[in-house]
Amino acid sequence: MQRQSNQYTFMFALAVCAICSLAIASVSEGLKSRKELNVALDIKKNILKAVGLKEGLPKKATAKEVLSVYESKIEETVIDDNGEIVEAKKPGDIQEGEALHPLYIYKESGQAVSYCFPIIGKGLWSTLYGYFALEPDAMTVRGITFYKHGETPGLGAEIERDWFLNNFKGKKIWDVRSGALMPTQVVKGKVAGVIPEEKQEFYVDGISGATITGKGVSQMVDRWVHAYEPFLKKIRKQ
Repeated sequence: MQRQSNQYTFMFALAVCAICSLAIASVSEGLKSRKELNVALDIKKNILKAVGLKEGLPKKATAKEVLSVYESKIEETVIDDNGEIVEAKKPGDIQEGEALHPLYIYKESGQAVSYCFPIIGKGLWSTLYGYFALEPDAMTVRGITFYKHGETPGLGAEIERDWFLNNFKGKKIWDVRSGALMPTQVVKGKVAGVIPEEKQEFYVDGISGATITGKGVSQMVDRWVHAYEPFLKKIRKQ
């Protein structure tokens, strides 16, 4: 009798687990499309933040408002390794392994206000994902954002805070005196204390206790500015 009781308990528990697992899997699958839409929406918000809209989004902008502004202000393009725009291609069309790069152009009244592109690199604990935007001169930083990372809260995670992001605005990636590419870099400590005044326009203050994350940001900016340099060079010549 005891043996039958144990078997019943085991089978009942197994049945409950199976039902719960099926229910969770069903809910997860049902929410998958919504999650994907939310991720896509968050990316669009970050692009809009990086390019520095002349009229910013409302603090509590709805998804519809975000999409409306994005579609009216951002031109999605694709460039090749030579910096040439690939006609009839959108960022979503790029296949893994293709030597193509997404480019987002913020326009007002048909005129380019900012050029924006994704930046990806390693921090201390995670891969950092963000966007980097330049002014129409292709020399001056307009904005930068980070929308996904796993850095330490209160330390490396400060890269997503406005106080850090705002440090990049107005900095340079191109030295007009030497004619050399100098992607903006993060220093250890304060720029004013470690960098000569004539070079400070290429550097931003670091985050206390997050030296490795700062190095990661410097490396990713350097890597992707160089990757987009063939296109940026064409803009500067214009």
